[in-house]
Amino acid sequence: MFGKKPQAMKAILSVKEKKYLSPHFIRIVLEGDIDLFSDAKIGDNNKIIIPKNNEDTFILPSLEKNNTTEKPIIRTYTTRDIDFENKTLTIDFVAHGENSPASRWAIHAEKGHKLGVLMKVKSKPLYKDANWYLLVGDHTALPVISVMLEKLPKETKGKAIIEVHGPEDALELKKPVGFEIEWIFNKNPGEEQKLIDAFSSTSFPDCSKYIFVACEYTSAKQIREYSRTMKETYLSSFQILSYWKHGQSEESSAEERRKERVSN
Repeated sequence: MFGKKPQAMKAILSVKEKKYLSPHFIRIVLEGDIDLFSDAKIGDNNKIIIPKNNEDTFILPSLEKNNTTEKPIIRTYTTRDIDFENKTLTIDFVAHGENSPASRWAIHAEKGHKLGVLMKVKSKPLYKDANWYLLVGDHTALPVISVMLEKLPKETKGKAIIEVHGPEDALELKKPVGFEIEWIFNKNPGEEQKLIDAFSSTSFPDCSKYIFVACEYTSAKQIREYSRTMKETYLSSFQILSYWKHGQSEESSAEERRKERVSN
């Protein structure tokens, strides 16, 4: 995601506020030298560097390829909000237990705890122009879909299909009036593939469309394969992303997931 040019900016930020939006979603508001990210926008990806023990002396490690020190724990997240006046940056985390480093950090985060953040200017727009939109994602894509719904023009029409753990995680989202939201509940994400059925049963209008999909590897692959058989893809722009792969960490599956990325 981060090339040599432009260089990613990095900063150590501190937890200012923490709030459970639902049993499985935690909102963390960070504060610090946010001006370093002056060109960043809401919805941009960022990289977080997770400290192993929330120590007060947390230092950003070097990310150079030839660096011989221990590799940092890095994860990719959506910039849910950035407030330059109040110098805060907001990230929403999925709380799914202690095995995930990011989830574990968010669950135990307290005011003052440190987090490394890296970001670079995003060249691609958040979405493409169209007459109708379909936004599909699992729990990991809820932040970026939420941003899209907030940023789309008020007159926009479309549908969002969002898979979360259960009804308790169906958040109240700000959206255009003409947008429908369908919640899918799946207590075993990655094991049960429910998004493909919801996608395949969707009715598409006869107009230009923008279709955004972000979810687990297998679901993204199945949706991509199904979309190739759809006559409704005419005059459509697709972006299908694999955000994670069941049973694999971000490091071990990153290259494989990148090969599955489709954008046309």
